[in-house]
Amino acid sequence: MGNFFKSVSVGAMMLLNIIVAALYLACSFAPFLHPKTWWFTGFLGLFFPFIFLLLLLFLMFWIFVRIKRAFFSLLVMLAGFSAVGNHISFKRGDDFSQEKQPGSIRFMGWNLRHFIPFDESMFKPDRDKHLQLILDQVKKYQPDVICFQEFVSMPAEGKKDPMHYLEHVLGYKYHQFAGEDIFDTKQYSGIAIFSRLPIARGGVIPFSPASPDANAENTVFADVIDGADTLRIYAVHFQSFGFGAREYGVIDDVKAKKDSSVIQSKQLIKKMRNTFYWHGVQSDFIVNEIASSPYPTFVMGDLNDVPGSYTYSVVRGDRKDAFLEKGTGLGATFTSSSSFMLQLLPTLRIDYIFHPEQYEALQFTQGGKRLSDHSFLVSDIRKK
Repeated sequence: MGNFFKSVSVGAMMLLNIIVAALYLACSFAPFLHPKTWWFTGFLGLFFPFIFLLLLLFLMFWIFVRIKRAFFSLLVMLAGFSAVGNHISFKRGDDFSQEKQPGSIRFMGWNLRHFIPFDESMFKPDRDKHLQLILDQVKKYQPDVICFQEFVSMPAEGKKDPMHYLEHVLGYKYHQFAGEDIFDTKQYSGIAIFSRLPIARGGVIPFSPASPDANAENTVFADVIDGADTLRIYAVHFQSFGFGAREYGVIDDVKAKKDSSVIQSKQLIKKMRNTFYWHGVQSDFIVNEIASSPYPTFVMGDLNDVPGSYTYSVVRGDRKDAFLEKGTGLGATFTSSSSFMLQLLPTLRIDYIFHPEQYEALQFTQGGKRLSDHSFLVSDIRKK
């Protein structure tokens, strides 16, 4: 009888191992599947690190129980291991030096959430204290080129306008901005590129086709002059999921194992499915635009998608990910102020700095916790 239960237990563990292995392989190959057709692959990247950890635990389990079966987990792990390298940086994080190395350019990227504090529910983009805390981070790191998403310019505020402060106080004489009036308030929200290096040319690229939800910001590009070189910088912000209190409530109810409406859950999944679809469309559009660039291209911004996604794979292309070069761990950049469950999820790395292969990242850091619902990214990058 004891051998029977042992055999059943081992068989059950192997079955679970096979299920986890199948999910791991599905996650590994998800970046090659277009979400227009394979929309469910968008969910897989969110949980890939956990699935990898489970597969690793199965590998260790079989080593001590039945070593021959460990080869199954090992072979599966190796088959999809390139995906692990996109999610996790195994490098040791060095202290970030405020002093730049000669010849390097310091880049900063940040989704500012319209200057709304992480714990602030009211829309108050003119909060002087909070705005100054954000600008102090820019002053601290002294980046040469900045890409802001959800940046707000308030021309009527005069010297209190963050656009004025960045240009006249912090010395960013060159900028490219794609702002739209917010509810006819004379406050303009959009993507902005600020530079201390000269901008020879810039422009705005509206997504085409445009999503009916219209919560993706127009892409902005700038041709930045660095000595004898011209670099094209693309600042992007893909469609967000547009979650409100109701959607976050459904997510937290699942976490708390509360009875939640099946209809609400279906609506949540439908909204996510729609967003994944548009991520694929927007990725293809931007990549086509980037292909026409006559200069080495840097892509920075909020993709609203994780490294295990089609979006990440296509937009990154053959460029390098500054976080993977010099960051450490999972590097989550987003946390929700409305969902307790998402605050605990450590896999939401959705903001990126991509640079050409002929350049190298010398150092990388991120911070600004609770100044926005996104972390800022800072990296020093130099031509090889």
